[in-house]
Amino acid sequence: MEHAVAPGQAPAVRTTEPFKGVFSTQSQTVIGFGATKRRVKQNIYVFAEEQADGTFTVRSLNKHFIPSGKVRPVTRDELLAGYLPEPDLYLNKVVPMMRQVRETVEVADGHREQGEHMSAEFEYKNALRVDEEHIRATFGLGLTYLDRGEIENANLVCRRIITLEAAFGEEHKHLFNEFGIKMRKHAMYAQALRYYFKAYRLTKGDENLHYNIARTYFEKGRLKLARRFLDMALEINAGLTEAANLIRAIEKKQAETEAEATPPAPERFEW
Repeated sequence: MEHAVAPGQAPAVRTTEPFKGVFSTQSQTVIGFGATKRRVKQNIYVFAEEQADGTFTVRSLNKHFIPSGKVRPVTRDELLAGYLPEPDLYLNKVVPMMRQVRETVEVADGHREQGEHMSAEFEYKNALRVDEEHIRATFGLGLTYLDRGEIENANLVCRRIITLEAAFGEEHKHLFNEFGIKMRKHAMYAQALRYYFKAYRLTKGDENLHYNIARTYFEKGRLKLARRFLDMALEINAGLTEAANLIRAIEKKQAETEAEATPPAPERFEW
């Protein structure tokens, strides 16, 4: 269960779930010019989440009370010294809004699974209006566009996903794979490769990622590059059957290409 702290108290020692809560700090902003110039204090609210090593990350809350923007690491002491706990805001605003977004995305996923693409698009966009960085909603909207064959819209979503590093995390791997495969099937090879290489820069030890890159190069007709990434995949996992099968397909295609390029032997005539 998510929990908050009372004002003035330190977050409790974690037992089963990491601590999550809202904190506030003040900043001063100068507004106006000349005689009207003055300093104004502004409350800034952040969502804090405990990490496995005992440190915390903080993100600003958007106008809908949803965590958004860049993640910034802080220590426990920095959090307690620089911020004040806001348990009421967390429980009464943040938790309900995050739950609402999650439920909206679940409804959208259900529509997409049933092939109800217009309804899925509507619900995904509702979620993204509140939380524009929501990973599942972004992937879901892109998959919906691909299912409808709306390549330009899918391309726009692909560009958005590439800016969200959290999209390439382990918890979103199934969505990542589905989105990449569908782009490839729609012959969006350049977009698929850009997408896969963003993931490749983040993690180079995934044999399935190497295979997906190789498969895209194969369908693009870049057989040597495809073979290179298949060899890398097999170095990570020698038992990857799909990679071995694709290597055989590459060798067959290369043999056919060489045979077509070889001029026929001249006919011999007997006199």
